[in-house]
Amino acid sequence: MLNKRVKIFILIVVTIGLSTILYSVLNINSEKLLETIVLGILAALTESLPIYINKNVAVSVGYAVDLMALLILGFPNATIVAILGMILQIAIDENKKIKTIFNRPYYKTLFNISQISISVFLASLVYKYLGGVPGQNVYPKYLLAAIVASIVYNLLNTSLVAALLSLLIKKPFLSVWTSDFSWTLINFLFLAFIGILMASAFMTYGYIALVVFFIPLLMVRYMFKLYMDLKQSYYDTINALTKALEAKDRYTLGHSKSVEKLAVYLCREAGFSEAHTEMVRIAALLHDVGKIGIVENILNKPGKLSKEEYDYIKQHPVSGYEILKDVPFLKNVRYWVRYHHEWYNGNGYPDGISGKQIPLEAEILSVADVFDALVSDRPYRNAYTREEAYKIIVDSEGTQFSPRVIRLFKRAYEKNKEDFKHDF
Repeated sequence: MLNKRVKIFILIVVTIGLSTILYSVLNINSEKLLETIVLGILAALTESLPIYINKNVAVSVGYAVDLMALLILGFPNATIVAILGMILQIAIDENKKIKTIFNRPYYKTLFNISQISISVFLASLVYKYLGGVPGQNVYPKYLLAAIVASIVYNLLNTSLVAALLSLLIKKPFLSVWTSDFSWTLINFLFLAFIGILMASAFMTYGYIALVVFFIPLLMVRYMFKLYMDLKQSYYDTINALTKALEAKDRYTLGHSKSVEKLAVYLCREAGFSEAHTEMVRIAALLHDVGKIGIVENILNKPGKLSKEEYDYIKQHPVSGYEILKDVPFLKNVRYWVRYHHEWYNGNGYPDGISGKQIPLEAEILSVADVFDALVSDRPYRNAYTREEAYKIIVDSEGTQFSPRVIRLFKRAYEKNKEDFKHDF
């Protein structure tokens, strides 16, 4: 069920969006009706080829067509093009099911067509305000206006969706936008370039330009899809490694996922970029991968370990480093994995480094690792409460943990207290 805040937000967006659509329909420029229909069909074709970023968010190259319509037709016809693209799309979702306007929840359809109509409308106003004239060649006179309008369109579009997701999953807007949309900005700027180029070519050469440029547009979509597939293959490999470890060590079941989630909160407090945070997430998932080489009777021993057994287990950060060292894209991750048991005062392992010799990323992994271990049951003790674990870590400032990582931990804990527990 949608909560009250989500319903109010959807109602506001839909009210504004439908008003924009109604105004567009009543004031459509009939002289440009043919171009509107053709571009609307082209928009529908591109919207029917979505690329799923996650189960909630998909993107398409339809952005380039909408921008093209904005530059060629202007408001209100450009809004009609964007709406036709949304209404006429026939897409296959990530579960291989056919999706049309008729089998989507009505509120999702209304929200989608409303947010895109608002985005096109405001971007059109920006283009006109900056001196742009729809129907005239963009380059070079109106190029700056077109670039600014394309950025406004993209930011409005992604921000409205991010705001809805923020309310649905109860996470800060900025963190949602950063995690799901910020990294796509470069791709959308490239699509903006294609859209501007298509608009200029259309106004110079007519409909033949649509045929010429539609193929490169599909190639852009194909390359983006390859990138997403490659990214997913990395995660599939990483998850396979963590599952192999969890199958061997029953006491760490779900531990890596928990460490990953806690580490992300600390990364946000550290101000890491999304790409940087992504690498820390990978390190969190792989931080104990070296335990794969430890014999099970020691790894799962119910009682206290002997000194020899403990020394043996203490080699797992080195083993993890050795496993990862020949993977080019994990060149930094391998060091964070190696150092995640080092202490600020130099009493950690395996290398006994101290202070700022320990990368902040490794410190973040260490705090997340220790916190999750403390709030989890172990063969030799029951789990600590969340508050007890918090106090133990804060009291370890200056010995196990540095003041800088404790500051990040305190801020992350206060903002996300309910998530600082083991049962993710």
